[in-house]
Amino acid sequence: MNIANVHFIKLALLFTFSFVLFDGTMARQASVNIVMPVTENVMDDPYRSEFFQVDSSPKISVKTINGNVDVYRNSAINGVQVDLYVERSFSLWSGTRNLDNYRIIIQKRGNHIIASVEDRSRGGSARRSGDIQFHFVVQVPADASTDLRTINGNIELDGVKGTHFLQNQNGEIFVNNSGGEIRVLSATGSLKLNYLQGSIFAKTVTGEINIADNEGEVRVRSTSGSISVERMNGNLAAATTSGNIVSDFTDVTTGIYLETVSGNVNLTIPADNGYDIKGKALQFDISGIQQASITRQSRGMNERNIVLRDGDIPVQMSTVSGTIRVLEKH
Repeated sequence: MNIANVHFIKLALLFTFSFVLFDGTMARQASVNIVMPVTENVMDDPYRSEFFQVDSSPKISVKTINGNVDVYRNSAINGVQVDLYVERSFSLWSGTRNLDNYRIIIQKRGNHIIASVEDRSRGGSARRSGDIQFHFVVQVPADASTDLRTINGNIELDGVKGTHFLQNQNGEIFVNNSGGEIRVLSATGSLKLNYLQGSIFAKTVTGEINIADNEGEVRVRSTSGSISVERMNGNLAAATTSGNIVSDFTDVTTGIYLETVSGNVNLTIPADNGYDIKGKALQFDISGIQQASITRQSRGMNERNIVLRDGDIPVQMSTVSGTIRVLEKH
C-alpha cells in the first residue's frame, strides 16, 4: 500500500469517528463507549505554599493566566501567606499539560511580594483556556497595596486599605470592605464594588457595574451594561453607552454626574440637601419631588433645570433615548 493510500485511509477513519462523536443519534446507537473529558481537581491542597514576613504597608503583586485571584485580610498571621492551587483537565483534543511549560514565581523583593504564573512558550499569554488553571489565594495585612491581574478568571479583594489595581479580560471582579485608591478594569465581566471608602475608578467594556454602601468618590463607566448604585455617600460620576443607571444616595457631598445613551436614568437623593439639577432626556418624571422643595425650574427642548431648596450641589444627568426620574427620600 502506497503512502497516499495510507493517508487516505487515516483521513477516512478520522471523519468516520467525527460523525459518530458529534451526531447524537448515532452516538447513542454505537457500541463503542465515548469517554468525555476528565477533570482532575487538586483544589483541596495547594500546589505551592509560601509565607513571608513583611514590614508595614507591603505591596502585593499577583498575576496568573487562567485562574482566579483571591486576596483577603488576615491580620492574625503577621505576614503574607501565598497559596497556589492548580486545576488540571485532560481532553482528547488537547492532551496533557506539563507544569514545566509554565514559569511560576513566588518570592519577596524588599517589602514587595510577587506571585505570578506565565506560559514559557507564549510570553505570558494563556494556552488553550481550561486545560490548566492556576488559582492564587493570598492572605495579607490590612494596610497592603495590591496589583492583581488575570487573563481568564475572577478577582476578589476583601478587607484591605491601600492603593489597588485589579484587571482581567474575562471574568468578574469583586471588591469588598476595602479602601484607599482603587482602580478596576475588565474587558468582559461584571464589577461588584461594596463597602468601599476612598477614590474608586472602575471600567468594564461588556458587563454590569453594581455598587453598594460606598463612601467617597466613585467614577465608573461601562460600554455595554447597566450601572446600579445603592446607598452612596459622596460623589458619583457614572456613564454607560447601552444600559440603565439607577443610583440611590444617603448623602451627596459635591456633585453627581449620570450619563447614558440608550437607557433610563433613575436618581434618588436625600431631601436634606439643596441641589441644582440639570437634565437632558426625551422624558422627565419628577413626580417624586414635592412641589414645596422646588425653588425654581425652567425647561426647554428635551432639557430641564430644577433647583431644590436654593441648593448649589450640581447634579447633571442625560440620556439620548430614555427617561430621567428623580425621587427625594425623607
